[in-house]
Amino acid sequence: MPSPGMPDDLEGTVRRDIGGWISGPMLSEPLPDPVPVRPVPPGSSATRELLSAIAQTLTLPTPATTKDELTYLRISRDRARLVLLTCRRVLADREADERDIMITVTQLREDAGQLPPDDYDHSALAGSGKGAE
Repeated sequence: MPSPGMPDDLEGTVRRDIGGWISGPMLSEPLPDPVPVRPVPPGSSATRELLSAIAQTLTLPTPATTKDELTYLRISRDRARLVLLTCRRVLADREADERDIMITVTQLREDAGQLPPDDYDHSALAGSGKGAE
């Protein structure tokens, strides 16, 4: 139902109310489901999971050659920024509970997954670099 008095309302999403026009589009589809929150594993804590996610994010395989080192350093820098932003987010929320921290852990892991360490050749001697866990 297009609104005759609202020429900018091509989709008919502005509705008339008793008090006049309600500006702004109405949602035509439901809001997306909230981000699924991974529960804290038994025998662990949200803080421990956060520290594990930070260690995983900062752990990268050693570059195979000097040429690969620049790419390695760029990925390391970008991942360090993610960790810093995550730490600032948790520290800024003085009322953060375990669920809030686990949401942050999930977000950090997803963001770090966008920066995979596969843009450079890895050193065969250094292994995968997963010994820090």
